[in-house]
Formats: sequence, structure tokens, C-alpha cells
Amino acid sequence: MLPAECEMAIQQLDALRRGEIAADELLTLREHLDACRRCYTIQCHEDAFLERLLLVTRNTRCPEELRVTIARMIARESRDN
Repeated sequence: MLPAECEMAIQQLDALRRGEIAADELLTLREHLDACRRCYTIQCHEDAFLERLLLVTRNTRCPEELRVTIARMIARESRDN
């Protein structure tokens, strides 16, 4: 089990990548990542994985059948909520 600060930092990594993190939270997160080797390592691994995934899939297209299936699932989920 991770300390609460680490759990919070790890949960904020996606928002950080999207640029959707508030300035005060950004400062706290950056300070944590600078001080916590575990969370910094997790950030580096996730960043490297996502970069590699983008490289591998850059020229890949989603099959139309899959696209339609996903659209149906999203529509169904929206109706159910």
C-alpha cells in the first residue's frame, strides 16, 4: 500500500499530461515528484510507455467494425447513467 501522498500524485499524472491540473496542485505534485523516487519512476515509466505506444500505433487505424462497436457501447453507457 502506498502512502496517501503517493496515491494522490499517481492519480494526478494523467491530468498533468493533459495540462488539466490547477496551478497549486501542479506545484505540490512537482515537489512530490522531485522528492519521491518511487512516484518519479512511475511517471517516467508511464511516459515512456505512452510515447512508445504512440510510435507503434502512429500509422494504425481502428477497424470500422470496432469503431461502431465502441460507439454503441458509449451510447449504451450514456443512456444507462
